[in-house]
Amino acid sequence: MKRIFLGIMIIMLVAATACTSSLTQGDRSSDGTYAFTLLSAQIVDKIHEVVAPEEEVFLVIKYEVENLRNQDDSFRLWVPHLRLETNQEYYSVSPVQTLDGQLWNTSLLKNEKKEGYMAYMVPEDIHDFKLTFSFPASETKAVYDIRPVDKRIGVNADYVLTRLEQIERTRRIWLIGRPLAAFSKSPVRYLGTVLVPHEEISGLLEKTEGLSEDTKRAVVEDYLIAQGLCRLE
Repeated sequence: MKRIFLGIMIIMLVAATACTSSLTQGDRSSDGTYAFTLLSAQIVDKIHEVVAPEEEVFLVIKYEVENLRNQDDSFRLWVPHLRLETNQEYYSVSPVQTLDGQLWNTSLLKNEKKEGYMAYMVPEDIHDFKLTFSFPASETKAVYDIRPVDKRIGVNADYVLTRLEQIERTRRIWLIGRPLAAFSKSPVRYLGTVLVPHEEISGLLEKTEGLSEDTKRAVVEDYLIAQGLCRLE
């Protein structure tokens, strides 16, 4: 009896683990009829001339859908199959006219795949989300845990300026400052994203040396934009 009970507990544990295993950016899921891949999740505060309201940002999801069937798929609306939530709050898709490549609906030829964007308006102080994709034929659900890459120009520029100031202060320490700064091989990194590689920090310090705060910020913003760090992928 104990062995039977233990076996049941093991099966339940394995089943629970299988059901709760989460997917993340880059993972592909499938029900055998369709496939879904979350390509990227990015936070921006502006999409061309459209600016997010105060205390809100755009969460832009880039995803790919694939028709695995050996027959064409008719025109399909994909919005109802995507659900975004955090802290038991659900968010609806926001139509942003200036966002190119939005994949609201599409038809798919047999074995064809297409990728595109979907934008959501979310609070600026939330960093973790859950995206659920429901497969059209089977209603199977694929759940993705995501932490979007923060690509807001203002936030990233603030962080780079703060780090450059810290590095400059370290350099000014008598005798040991410059060796300490040179010894450090750390890039300027924010929320896991490298904003300024270690080998480019000295050059950026030279470009901003002696400039006013506004001009310094403009130089840093131009640098980030040139690196593609404040644009959608």
